[in-house]
Amino acid sequence: MDTSERRALSMLCDELPALRALCAVEPEEKRSLLSRIETEARTRGPILELLGELLGTGVTGTERGLGAGLPGAGAGRADEESFGCPDHACDRVADTVPAGPVPRCQITGLPMRRR
Repeated sequence: MDTSERRALSMLCDELPALRALCAVEPEEKRSLLSRIETEARTRGPILELLGELLGTGVTGTERGLGAGLPGAGAGRADEESFGCPDHACDRVADTVPAGPVPRCQITGLPMRRR
């Protein structure tokens, strides 16, 4: 997987709950496209172009559009425990409260690995 796709997968996983909520009130076309993106992401297929289509950005702008255009990113996360992608497919890092539940991958549903 190339670096751009890896970054896009990381951002998608991090922002997926918010993206699902946004698409839930959109027309069926957008919901279907998000479903297609999730399917591709689960199989670790290319998603960058599909994300660009969903977000209305070009391939080079998708990374910025995804990370900056959706709510949920920002401060307020504990950093005592860090978890990473269960199969090392992306660079997402999830921080939890100490002794909190292990976060799950938003794409596969698998528990994330301790870093």
